[in-house]
Amino acid sequence: MSSRPDLLSPAGSASLVGPAASPHAPATTWWALSAEETAETTGSTLEGLTSSEAEARQQRYGSNELVERGSRTAFQLLWEQLTAVMVLILIGASALSLVLGKFLEAGAVATIVVLFVVLGFVQEYRAEQAIAALRRMSVPVVRALRSGQVVELPAVDLVPGDVVLLEAGNVVPADLRLVETVGLRIQEAALTGESEPVDKHTAIIDAASPPLGDRANLAFSGTQVTYGRGRGIVVATGMQTELGRIATLLQGVRTKETPLQERLDNVGKQLALVGLGVAAVVVAMGAALGEPAADLVLTAISVAVAVIPEGLPAVVTFTLALGAQRMLRRNALIRKLPAVETLGSVTVICSDKTGTLTQNHMTATIVDVAGETLQLDHRGRERSPAATVALLGGLLCNDGEPALADDGTLSMIGDPTETALIEAAHRVGIDVFAVRSAAPRLGDRPFDSERKRMSTIHAVAGPDTPPELRALSDGEPIAFVKGAADGLLAHTVAVLTEAGTTPITDEWRRRIVDANEQMARQGMRVLGVAYRTLPDAGCLDIAEDDLTLVGLVGIIDPPRAEVRDAVARCVTAGVRTVMITGDHPLTASAIAADLGISRGGGTMTGAEIERLDTEGLAAAVRDIDVFARVSPEHKLRIVEALQAQGAIVAMTGDGVNDAPALKTADIGVAMGITGTDVSKEASDIVLRDDNFSTIVAAVEEGRVIYDNLRRFVKFAVAGNIGKILVMVGWPIPLLFSGGDIDQAVALLPLQLLWLNLMTDGLLGLSLGVEPAESNVMHRPPHTPGGSIWAGGVGRQTLWTGALIGAVALGVGLSYEAAGRVEWQTMMFTTLAFLQVFQALGTRSSTDSLRTIGLGTNRLMLGLGGVVVALQLVALYSPLNGFLDLEPLSAVDLGVCVGLGLALLGVLEAEKAWRRRKPAAAIA
Repeated sequence: MSSRPDLLSPAGSASLVGPAASPHAPATTWWALSAEETAETTGSTLEGLTSSEAEARQQRYGSNELVERGSRTAFQLLWEQLTAVMVLILIGASALSLVLGKFLEAGAVATIVVLFVVLGFVQEYRAEQAIAALRRMSVPVVRALRSGQVVELPAVDLVPGDVVLLEAGNVVPADLRLVETVGLRIQEAALTGESEPVDKHTAIIDAASPPLGDRANLAFSGTQVTYGRGRGIVVATGMQTELGRIATLLQGVRTKETPLQERLDNVGKQLALVGLGVAAVVVAMGAALGEPAADLVLTAISVAVAVIPEGLPAVVTFTLALGAQRMLRRNALIRKLPAVETLGSVTVICSDKTGTLTQNHMTATIVDVAGETLQLDHRGRERSPAATVALLGGLLCNDGEPALADDGTLSMIGDPTETALIEAAHRVGIDVFAVRSAAPRLGDRPFDSERKRMSTIHAVAGPDTPPELRALSDGEPIAFVKGAADGLLAHTVAVLTEAGTTPITDEWRRRIVDANEQMARQGMRVLGVAYRTLPDAGCLDIAEDDLTLVGLVGIIDPPRAEVRDAVARCVTAGVRTVMITGDHPLTASAIAADLGISRGGGTMTGAEIERLDTEGLAAAVRDIDVFARVSPEHKLRIVEALQAQGAIVAMTGDGVNDAPALKTADIGVAMGITGTDVSKEASDIVLRDDNFSTIVAAVEEGRVIYDNLRRFVKFAVAGNIGKILVMVGWPIPLLFSGGDIDQAVALLPLQLLWLNLMTDGLLGLSLGVEPAESNVMHRPPHTPGGSIWAGGVGRQTLWTGALIGAVALGVGLSYEAAGRVEWQTMMFTTLAFLQVFQALGTRSSTDSLRTIGLGTNRLMLGLGGVVVALQLVALYSPLNGFLDLEPLSAVDLGVCVGLGLALLGVLEAEKAWRRRKPAAAIA
């Protein structure tokens, strides 16, 4: 045996396997080694390992399973929530309340803290589950060779050097260097993005570092065998496989805050600083007046409660949840609520091609025969006999199996390329079952990756045989051959034309080659169909010689019909679309051009990305909109390069290979139908219809939600500014006039908490359901990293808050100066009604309430009524004792309501003034 097992490395990796491997040793390029060299390098043989050697390697290399590393524990997630700025402020306020014996206040604030923490913890915990889905892709039992004998063993017991047997339906249990293939095809879409199964072979690949999708002599863990059989030597297990590398990438990606979370966190920090400053000022004034220490602490608590918008978590969650419900009705399932708003800030959508922009369903779209190109779009279209023969040949020389459902639809079992040929015949009106019955198969030579063709022999002398087939033969069996056009041309001696069989000439060869290249440039896989007659059905050895070429069939995974319009809407909304796929560059370029994604920047491949440094890639992503033949690392680098330029990136995808980029992106969007569990767990949003246009609808919904959340923040913070001004302004007359004010604290903590929860909380909820503005998808996205106060929101918030504070403080001071005991209750009630009418005036920054209409937000009318009712309960029920309130007369209550109406009038007048200004000045 060889003494070089330490050279083992992942099938597509530059890293090494095994604890003894040097990090500086050269990686093994398995695709460049022969089967015998692979066996020698792994220290094995083509008959497999002995049981004792396998056990020794199990100890050395560990189990063939994915290992979870670096994930955050539940305690770590909980700690992160507890140390948030607003939570710390409220915890401090609750603790001080307990020290002072204010148990009711302490309990109320503590309840808010619990809501903060629980909501955040649940969201973060769900974000840690992506790796669990990768582990579910493991294979339970495999067939392998041990000491030359076929044995069944758990896949976790596989070690490098084992020889594994593969057959149709198997999931590949580890990364393998194939040493035997018989018509072997493996579906690698989940890993590489290829639209169709890859034909596998055992020949050496003479390339320095071919893309993953071009390593046709390797089989990768987690992919599925769709056709044929094979045998391979295990060259990587567990975390050293390509699947393991993706798991490592996933676990290296830390969950980042969404733009909304960052903006709200900034608001929290700003309010915290304001609160500390105001508390210091108020406490200093109280100390100067000789207030007791307990009163000073009570004042500090009151200011803290006044600063924090306690209703913020509930309103944000409610608004996002409502948006999630609306998105669900539009087939977008939200896994992480903050993602609802993030879509509204997206500037770039990086989309996988297969199954996202395309149908993930191979379809024959063109038949090119002598003198005719037929578009295979619908039944009943006139076609030449040659085109019919090409379709019949593709139907007969085919191992796919059609089945007719009860509703008359045709379903398929088999290789996607072959089923595409059957569907094409059915789509133009050919009875596929009758043809196969009338021209039974007499013999065949299966597809071979070296020959790149397949041939079948059929009897065509029966009375039910289609006349086009009978015309080709004088009762003799016919051999149909399909395969790569260049391979067929080498065996072709004639061409089928309308006039019959014509000897092939150089001119015909040029025409056929040109047609093949033209379809390939359109991103199609091209199959040639040819035939010949045979003396008898046993002449398999000459079935592929002296052929008559019938035509070429172009097969492609076509774009979704609705995606073109969706991409155009993205352009209108200022959102750029970038295609990132593991598929062939020609296919990617053709699909991108068809959909309007390309802006003329060309196509870049993964091999070209590999040669670029960070600066070079940053320059490339500014102009290039199509990236093909990329690996998971490349997708990750592209997303990170865009983010480094300030873009808010959405990444769509459905495969395992998309998962790291989905998790890294600001928002990951997975496909619900074709998507793997891994991609769904790594994503923020799952599209139930796999429809790209659903993403555009979600972007629109995200913009509406962000607008509504800004309205709430403006509403809540303006109200809190008013309360802070009341708290700060109340002691000032005592300092400068020497007046006798009964109480140094304007409003008690419990009163402020009531106001925040009743007005900010309930009325804030209603602001979360405002309908979309008419121009929501005709304006650019929100500026990445921009402040929530941009666009004049900060100025409006400040002057509205100042007006609220001045009015409430003026009412309180005037009532106290008149010796009225209701002074505190008047301030309390005035603040409540000011915010009720403030909510009505905040529904739009420019449109009047009359234009909007009260009925367009019935929730606000209902919740406004609830707030008024609860305020009356607080005034005129035993609850007034808990809140230290005095009942008000009808006149006093009318004063509070009248002041609220006056504020609404001021807000409406300000909007009228803004409408008269030029649009640029308003923005």
